Amino acid sequence: MVKATKDQVDQSTKGTRPKTRDRILQVARELFNEHGEANVTLAHIGEHLGISEGNVWYHFRTKNAVISAIFMELKAKVQANQQRDVGDLRQVSQLQDLLTRGFHLMWEYRFLLRDNINWAVAQQDVYAQLIALTNQVHIFIENALKLLCQSGILAIPEWQIPIVATNLWIINRYWIDYCQTRNGQEQITEQSVQEGIEQLRSIVFPYLTPLGRQILNRSDPMNTEENATNQA
Repeated sequence: MVKATKDQVDQSTKGTRPKTRDRILQVARELFNEHGEANVTLAHIGEHLGISEGNVWYHFRTKNAVISAIFMELKAKVQANQQRDVGDLRQVSQLQDLLTRGFHLMWEYRFLLRDNINWAVAQQDVYAQLIALTNQVHIFIENALKLLCQSGILAIPEWQIPIVATNLWIINRYWIDYCQTRNGQEQITEQSVQEGIEQLRSIVFPYLTPLGRQILNRSDPMNTEENATNQA
């Protein structure tokens, strides 16, 4: 049997194993989320990856450069979600998916919002982009609600749409903080995330029209099972 050379092995695994730069960003984000950005150094990131600090430094000369790159990841994901949803927001199930994905993104990149008082001074350009992205998301949520109202799925008075959008954003942004402060939770579980998503749903669902509820019952297995139980 002919043994593969190192170059052949590297070539065969290329594209399947994350690049070192991507692995650095993933581990950095996880450490920032868990321990706080101020308590994590490039050396810590390298240690968790099993590589030297110099290897981390080769890709990112400073921790601020890591933060900037992580923010650009978040920005790209938010914009990709919005572009994907533009043509589908006339169905209430799509709004549920939008809110769920948005909530998970806030959880995945929570340190950027939670710890910005620590890094904003040194990263004023990134902080300005974060504020702009926040405003962009708020406008997108408002437009999504308007589309659903125009489609007869929701019935929200026009003057109230910005208020509903603001409430959705507040829960999206601060639910985890609430869990940690109100319940003293040190570790946020998937159940906590699901409870936050239910809070988002509870804001929108009172505005569902009969058509909206009918569509929701067809698209949401949980609602279908619940209705069947109630009818029984």
